[in-house]
Amino acid sequence: MTNETDSFVNEVDEGLRREQAVSIARKYGPWILGAFIALLIGIGGWQGWRAYQVDASRRHAEQYAAAQELFQQGNLTEAKAEFERLSNEGPRVYRAMARMEHAAILVQEGDMEGAIAGFDAAAEIAPDRIMRESAQIRAAYIAADTQDFPTLRTRLQPLIDSDSSVSYLAKELLAVEAWKAGETDLARQTFEQMELALGAPDTLRQRARVALDVLGPAPQTAQTPADGAAAPAPSEGGTE
Repeated sequence: MTNETDSFVNEVDEGLRREQAVSIARKYGPWILGAFIALLIGIGGWQGWRAYQVDASRRHAEQYAAAQELFQQGNLTEAKAEFERLSNEGPRVYRAMARMEHAAILVQEGDMEGAIAGFDAAAEIAPDRIMRESAQIRAAYIAADTQDFPTLRTRLQPLIDSDSSVSYLAKELLAVEAWKAGETDLARQTFEQMELALGAPDTLRQRARVALDVLGPAPQTAQTPADGAAAPAPSEGGTE
């Protein structure tokens, strides 16, 4: 009787489990199926978006290369129009590069203020530090010929404070322009820093050394005795 009872109990338990499974499936099945379908749609959508992004990047790369070809051929008008269009379309990296190329054409056309604004705009949207500082130093070189020294110094300061290789170019430009502006002490001090900077490129250190040779040492200031005391007169014959 015990075996028959155990068998009966097992059959009842199995039946109850089947009924519970059917009940759960009826209650939550549509939700589980919906979530699974949503997951599949999400995966498919993400893959589609990635494919679109890759295709867009490839398309903009080709258009950017075509605009560069126009520029190299001397067709500045069409190249300028293409770079201007690309500067407002597509991935940020191509927009930043297009703005720098557009600014370079403005330099050739003599529009220095427009070129500075273009490089500044490229720096604002640059996707990485290297591209941003490249745009900033290019703008600074133009500003050196079009803006006063205090304005240029303010523009250069963030690059000088940077620990990248661009900082040495910024220091050299600051020293040269300080020299032109009559700020010889600042020029000498900056050139000395560059000459002693072990991380600076050898060519920049050599140029700094040449500049220091031309500038010469700092002038010595006259020393006056303390408390207004007169300086002792030189002795004659070395004896009293």
